Amino acid sequence: MLNKSLIKKTFFGFAFLSLSTQAFSAGFQLSEYSITNLGRAFNGAGVVGDDFSAIAFNPAGMSLRQNGMQAGMTLVMIKADVAGETINGGIHQGEEGDISLRSWIPHFFAQGQINDKMNFGLGVYAPYGLSTIYNENWFGRTHALKSYIGVMDVAPALSYKVTEQFTVGGSVFAERADAKLTNDLPQTASGLPLGGYNKVEGDDWSYGYTLGFMYKPNEDTRFGVSYRSKVSHHLKGKQTVSGSNMPNIPGMNLPFQNGSYVGRAKITLPEYVLLSAYHRIDKIGLSASAKWTRWSRFDTLDIYSPNMQDGVSSTPEKWENVWMLGVGLDYYHNDNWTFRTGIAFDESPVKDAQYRTARIPDNNRWWTSVGVSYTYENLQIDLAYSHMFVKSSKTYNYASGSTLDAKYNMQANLVGMQVQYVF
Repeated sequence: MLNKSLIKKTFFGFAFLSLSTQAFSAGFQLSEYSITNLGRAFNGAGVVGDDFSAIAFNPAGMSLRQNGMQAGMTLVMIKADVAGETINGGIHQGEEGDISLRSWIPHFFAQGQINDKMNFGLGVYAPYGLSTIYNENWFGRTHALKSYIGVMDVAPALSYKVTEQFTVGGSVFAERADAKLTNDLPQTASGLPLGGYNKVEGDDWSYGYTLGFMYKPNEDTRFGVSYRSKVSHHLKGKQTVSGSNMPNIPGMNLPFQNGSYVGRAKITLPEYVLLSAYHRIDKIGLSASAKWTRWSRFDTLDIYSPNMQDGVSSTPEKWENVWMLGVGLDYYHNDNWTFRTGIAFDESPVKDAQYRTARIPDNNRWWTSVGVSYTYENLQIDLAYSHMFVKSSKTYNYASGSTLDAKYNMQANLVGMQVQYVF
């Protein structure tokens, strides 16, 4: 028999790791807080019932399991090559760009049964994140060098079984957002010497909620719908400028002078609706999902500082609402081994090269995933791998006194491991 005390200590160790390193993330909207779901490209998320991540995807799905916990990590590996130039003066010409990033995304979930109708749970996970880091001498370094947004949710949740067929659930979450944006400054601005390095950073706590519903006509079939609310963050921090040649002329409030200044920014993380379905036929489990995200809320990125031109840096984003659609398959080989696969199309909210920025050079992508689970007594180990085929991206974006005319060729691989324990 396994040592239950040792297993519990291991899980609490993973939980501490999730709390202390949650800021490592990649991409902007994340779903990588379930390795079982990663193995089927997140199809059926929240209603399959083979891990405890329903707390985040659809809290009503908590009724499919009783007492247990899980912890896991996803390694995201992104590689992109950037070819092109800056035009409108050719400010800051340099070498070709590249993005090479490895980020760990941890998660932790635990739940317990209050009675035969109610479950309580807690999740710690990253629903959004962004990390792009360029080589220091690339030709678009006045547009971006490092861009980072880390988001962590701490979410208690409840589910209630109204009838044997119908379950409702919900969670409220406290959300921490951290941001750091850096770039070089152009050599001249309004005929004055400039140059140097610009850094903006800030953080904020805010709150939101998730609601979920699940209909289970029989033991082998279930349908779910969930809604995650928007979350508005008012980040407070500072802007720091160093190495600038901007003079300090009495009576003139010139931007980008060396020093550290109070800064703030507002960003609204969008609401989404997730539809999921699952049906089992003997040893085969079929799953499907459709997720709609209201990215049109991300219209501009405004950063306020007394050291900015006119006190504000406003970047048009003009994102659009999008869908993610997919299907998955599980094969239940025996009581110990389950194999799964899935495919999904993930639509990009960036539709125009004019609004595709160096900080988020996003485009449409296909997910192809495989995964496996091994169960021994109360312990389950999940492994998954996913490759994203990302469409080449063209940008023709104006910022920092020049237009970035470039093409991105990007690929991404994800590898994850997760451990579950049922009490």
